[in-house]
Amino acid sequence: MRKTVCLAAALATCVALTAGTNASAITIDAADATASGFVTRSGSHLRLDGRPYRFTGLNIYNANSVDNCWYTMGEDTPDIGMVLHRSLTHLGDSSEAFRSWFFQPMATRDGARDWSAFDHTLQMARLSGFKVVATLVNQWGECEGWNDSAAGYKTESWYRDGYRTQPSSPGMPATYRRWVAEVVSRYKDDPTILAWQLVNEAEAKAAHDGPCPDTAAASLKAFAADMSSLVKRIDPNHLVSLGTIGSGQCGAAGDEYREVHSVPGVDMCEYHDYQPGVMPGDQWNGLALRLRQCRELGTPLFVGEVGIRTEQVGTLAARASLLAAKLNAQFWAGSVGALAWTWRNALHGGSSESGYEIGPGDPVMDVLSAF
Repeated sequence: MRKTVCLAAALATCVALTAGTNASAITIDAADATASGFVTRSGSHLRLDGRPYRFTGLNIYNANSVDNCWYTMGEDTPDIGMVLHRSLTHLGDSSEAFRSWFFQPMATRDGARDWSAFDHTLQMARLSGFKVVATLVNQWGECEGWNDSAAGYKTESWYRDGYRTQPSSPGMPATYRRWVAEVVSRYKDDPTILAWQLVNEAEAKAAHDGPCPDTAAASLKAFAADMSSLVKRIDPNHLVSLGTIGSGQCGAAGDEYREVHSVPGVDMCEYHDYQPGVMPGDQWNGLALRLRQCRELGTPLFVGEVGIRTEQVGTLAARASLLAAKLNAQFWAGSVGALAWTWRNALHGGSSESGYEIGPGDPVMDVLSAF
């Protein structure tokens, strides 16, 4: 099957995808008799309701925010309006999924659980036909109530035992491990969730600005094994991603990346792309190597963040053209998904003429709809 989509005139580019001419191309099979709505893995590919599944979309990391992460999107109020609903309407048919923070402070008010923001996000996603990659804690501490990134940074000691014994954020009622058990138990039957992601950009240095210990990979792997096993015992329906940048960070550099993703409960590999080339990185830690490593494991890889600063390329149209080239190359190489960084609604500035932000009417939307 040939899918040819000419993008908006401002892009001056046209993407042509021809399935069946490459070993990693996706072919469409007959749908299974029973449609569950849950995304599943089949070797290094994904499936949804019996058919191959590949997704594009954006990061809407503050989708669950109620005055605690950038700007409020996690509730509908008379003065603010239906912020997330309007954003998803703007995305329209251009995306299949988005990635968002599901951090403990976003479901806690006055020391007690309040699931309304999460319920709201998943309801809006479901109504609009989106899947959600739900990320459960931040390596860096932002949007978790810490005074600064250094205070919230997850060190190797956290990956060894702190996640079992310490609240995931200041003043929170639960350790990280118990928090994950809570949120997974609540939403285990909701197919709106594409995958649980254990950490945003996991790495295991001794300190925020410290060295990388020799034991970092072992600590990260043990954490991934314990947490993915916990999630799978509670929730056999959803995929699990560890959550990595993938370009050589502490505990997942070189062959360590393959090792930490060899854990049976980890269903997806991840890479973050903020580099100018269409296939970022080098022979030791580049995306091409990561795709090969994960293919050897029989594990699908998605690009959880692909960010292009407008000022690096000059115009919004040029940014969209570079994104099209990236997605074309990366999907042909075997990636199963790509989520652009990051959404910002019109009220808060929309697309940025200098930064990463993507807003309503951005030519990036035409690129996402082409894949």
